[in-house]
Amino acid sequence: MGLIIRNYLSKLGIFKSVHQESVGSVNRMPAPNTSINETMLQASDILAKLREQITYSYPDLLNRYPVVDYAHTLDSSDPLRGYGYAPPLTRQWCSEIEALGGSSALENYHKLVLVYLMTDFDIRIKSLRVPNSILTLIAVSFQRILAQLENAENNFYLHGNELFRKDLALCRLKLLPCGSELVDVYSGVPRSILFRDALQQFVRCTRFFLLKSSGFRPWYESHWDRRLIRSFTPQDYNQCYLRIAELLKLNPEIKGMMGSSWWFDPALESISPNLTFLRKVPLDNGAQLFRVGTSAAATRAAIHLSAERKRLYDSGKYLPTVYLLAWTRKDMLEWANR
Repeated sequence: MGLIIRNYLSKLGIFKSVHQESVGSVNRMPAPNTSINETMLQASDILAKLREQITYSYPDLLNRYPVVDYAHTLDSSDPLRGYGYAPPLTRQWCSEIEALGGSSALENYHKLVLVYLMTDFDIRIKSLRVPNSILTLIAVSFQRILAQLENAENNFYLHGNELFRKDLALCRLKLLPCGSELVDVYSGVPRSILFRDALQQFVRCTRFFLLKSSGFRPWYESHWDRRLIRSFTPQDYNQCYLRIAELLKLNPEIKGMMGSSWWFDPALESISPNLTFLRKVPLDNGAQLFRVGTSAAATRAAIHLSAERKRLYDSGKYLPTVYLLAWTRKDMLEWANR
């Protein structure tokens, strides 16, 4: 990572943790000559080799636990459960495979699942309407996932690892890469947001979600992946929003884009002003913020990434708080068309 980028991210209070904890390669956006068809051919070759390796070590495993059926257990779950949800049957299979051959057997099986899902891309993409700009990024993501199969750390390919859950959702096309963020293609705003703050938020939420956006579902939901750190800039976020707007144009049933994070907290305007770009464009163009609340995970993330935020937290002057940012399709498309 270049010194200029390193210094920029350090000022944002985001570089240190990401750099130390990242697993696999950091994304470089985009690889313009990467073809999804070429990637699928490569995946097909790797799929055959993985099947051979697993069958050699565990001859009956793939007959007892067909990869296509494993994928079906994930695909048949309620999409509103979120991209990382593993239904009971999925977890049961994981436990049985691990009992059969240990965590290494389960990890190899999950590698096979990822590659199989890539080879199934042509069928899966038919149920989605996706612009070419995002198809290019899908190919980039698939290439990254294939490249790290041989060098990922132990225990990477387990459901307990957030990065594996994201990769699995990318291969299922439950998550789409949009640049700076990944987007869940079918999500919803939890109605509990109505009661997360005072009466004023109840009224604001009712007006916004029932009157302005016409419902709590379906929405696109954005998720940050620390491997996308090179795209953590105002310019890249604007490009990300434009790609999401392209998705909205093709999918008129989606109400808009939303996401939740501690970095949407209005208190950060004075504490970490360099992070205001994460909410400025949406809020200047019709988006609204709604308080979700505090959590141990949000506190850990916020104070671990910045000495100043930790100092203020320790002195009782700052309590990391998660906010939900929602941007309706109408407002987002108006911004994108300017």
